[in-house]
Amino acid sequence: MTNDWKLILKVIVGSVILLMVVIFGLSRMGTSATGLTADQNILVNGAKLVAENGETKVTVVNFSDMECPACQAAHELTKSLNTTPGVKVVLRYFPLSVHKYGLISAQAVEAAREMGKGWEMVDLLFSKQGEWSVDPNIENTLVVYAKSLGLDETTFRNKLKSPEVAAAVQEDVNLGNSLQLSGTPTIYINGEQVGAEFVMDKVNALLKAK
Repeated sequence: MTNDWKLILKVIVGSVILLMVVIFGLSRMGTSATGLTADQNILVNGAKLVAENGETKVTVVNFSDMECPACQAAHELTKSLNTTPGVKVVLRYFPLSVHKYGLISAQAVEAAREMGKGWEMVDLLFSKQGEWSVDPNIENTLVVYAKSLGLDETTFRNKLKSPEVAAAVQEDVNLGNSLQLSGTPTIYINGEQVGAEFVMDKVNALLKAK
């Protein structure tokens, strides 16, 4: 009988622990914060693609992959922040190896940025993601996109293949790797990592609190 009671007690204790783990997990799912933070200076230092609107009260840093569907969805949710007063938006390149055109599309954005149309290229690539991500002639398609933005074809082609553009993208990749990012999009608000679906609420709350 003693052994039976010990077994029953173990089952009860194990069930209680399991229930607590489940409850904790569900509570975490319902919150915006991941509990992960990073030094904001590290997040923004050396950033190339930045949108600022007056005195900065909130800084949003987004590690993104142009070929990532989740990044496209996050872009649609948050793109209005680029013109929101008090908000600085930083996009950092983090192309994933699982995406065939992740790297060249990041380089296309950086090449366009050097020519004054970085954010416009971001918008265009995300809006046409389903088109170029399956295009076997990716470079020519990117050139067509660049020309549609009013960029010179020869200059864009040269920049797309330039070591300077490659180095700029790699700098962001190195930063993301040093932060041990698990995927994209990874978004930080004032140094705190926040799920994409909670970004707008978090930013608005911070703006109201200032």
